[in-house]
Amino acid sequence: MVIGTHLESSYRMLREAYQNGISDADYYPLVALLYEDFSDRNLAEVISCFTGKEYSVVINDIANSQNEMSPHPEEVIRIRNKLERHGYSEWKLEE
Repeated sequence: MVIGTHLESSYRMLREAYQNGISDADYYPLVALLYEDFSDRNLAEVISCFTGKEYSVVINDIANSQNEMSPHPEEVIRIRNKLERHGYSEWKLEE
C-alpha cells in the first residue's frame, strides 16, 4: 500500500518511533492518541499502511479505541511521551 503524500510525515514519525512494529500493548493507546488529529479515514489509512492490517479492521479498531477498548489515560500519556522523542510536537504543528 502506498501512503498518500498528505500522510507521509505521520507515517515517517511512526516508522521512527516503532522501528520493530507497533506492539499489542501500544496499539490501542496509539490509535486513541492519534484519533484527536486525524479523520477516521486518514487514521485508518496511515495505521493500515504501517501495520499491514486491513483498512476495515483498523476502522473498527479506531471505533473501539474510543469506547470499549479505550485505553487508560496513563497509557496514552506513555505513547505521547514515546512519540515526543520522534518529533510529535513538531508533527502536531504541521497543517
